[in-house]
Amino acid sequence: MGFAELIERLQTLPEAKRAEVFDFVEFLANRNPAAPEVEKTLAEFMKSPLTVDEFTPLSRDEAHEHLN
Repeated sequence: MGFAELIERLQTLPEAKRAEVFDFVEFLANRNPAAPEVEKTLAEFMKSPLTVDEFTPLSRDEAHEHLN
C-alpha cells in the first residue's frame, strides 16, 4: 500500500478512528527515538548554514566536459 492509498483510506474513516491511527503512529514513532530527524527549518539552517572551505567555480568549458 502506497502513501496515496493510505491517505485515501484514512480520509474515509470517521474522525475517532483517524485519531486512533494517529495515536498508534505516535506510539510507533516514540518506540524508535533513534531515527534521525532529517528536516531542518529555514531558521535552523540560517543559524548554521553549510560552509565550503575551498571552492573554485568551473569554467563553461570545464562544466561542459563534466556533462559528457
